Amino acid sequence: MQKFPEIFNPIFSERVYSILNYENPFSRSNNLGHITASGLVIHNKKVLLIFHPFIKRWFQPGGHIDDGESPVDAAIREVYEETGLICVLDSEDPEPIDIDVHEIPENPKKGEDSHLHIDLLYCLRVSRKEQSAEDIACAWIPFDRIESHRIKRALAKLNYAPSTSNNSVSS
Repeated sequence: MQKFPEIFNPIFSERVYSILNYENPFSRSNNLGHITASGLVIHNKKVLLIFHPFIKRWFQPGGHIDDGESPVDAAIREVYEETGLICVLDSEDPEPIDIDVHEIPENPKKGEDSHLHIDLLYCLRVSRKEQSAEDIACAWIPFDRIESHRIKRALAKLNYAPSTSNNSVSS
């Protein structure tokens, strides 16, 4: 079996391997989980976060990859749907700036068991603003108020150095 970096929770290794080897690793039909995409939108030393309506925590915008859609296009679409911001990739490099594996809790309203998301994070920049199609709270959070280890890790890779503060927003 393939070894995964230490950053991945070892209890997920077998499930991650199964997801990656599934006939369509983006498909929601795999009850173990799927690959998703999200956007890290940065502007004026702030990060755009949304308040997830089901999980009740602050996250970067993102979600599922539709059939025939590339992960980066899914990240751009999800940011737009959730915030109304039309974004573009912030570099010429189409690779994600971070990959994270996390468990999504059971959602009885959607008939979903708990499952994994292997999330590809892309650095995006805003090109213009329109009205959001969804009613989701969003906010620009200063680097020094970011609590999410994942977002801090991504900011460090981008050579941003968030300072520490007691006023944090979790995600």
